[in-house]
Amino acid sequence: MTTPEEVAIVDVPAEDRGPLEKILEESFEGWYLRHSKGTLHDVDVVRAAVSSGVSVGLVMLKALEPEVGYVYYIAVAKANRRTGIARLLLRDALTRFRGSGVKEVFAGVEEDNGPSEGLFMAEGFTRTGFGELSRKHGRLHALNMYRMMVVVPGEVLLHKELS
Repeated sequence: MTTPEEVAIVDVPAEDRGPLEKILEESFEGWYLRHSKGTLHDVDVVRAAVSSGVSVGLVMLKALEPEVGYVYYIAVAKANRRTGIARLLLRDALTRFRGSGVKEVFAGVEEDNGPSEGLFMAEGFTRTGFGELSRKHGRLHALNMYRMMVVVPGEVLLHKELS
């Protein structure tokens, strides 16, 4: 079992992301698997949790605009789940966003994925929706953000203000 103390979080350049697909295949299926694999190769930032030289988890991040970030996916290899790696990846993502001037972060999780939603809620995220996003950013701006986030039916949108 891997402990958080044994894990390093590192940037993964686009040309080195192929081997991370195995973690995605263990974590997602159907549409989410297809989308996560495409996003893996196209997204701005991929950070991997590495233990003993092996990638055991990953997070995909995108700046929707200078002060708004989005966590696309967090995935952890089956053998390393429930060891705190997902929490390390999320905390690292939030630190990275703060350091780049991001003021708010969004994430989407499947409506019935209690463990993922619980992870985000434990880090201060709350449920939000298109109405709240529209009130804060304006309807057209909110539509564009939703499009970039690829929020689909059956997902819950989560939000966190960064300080």
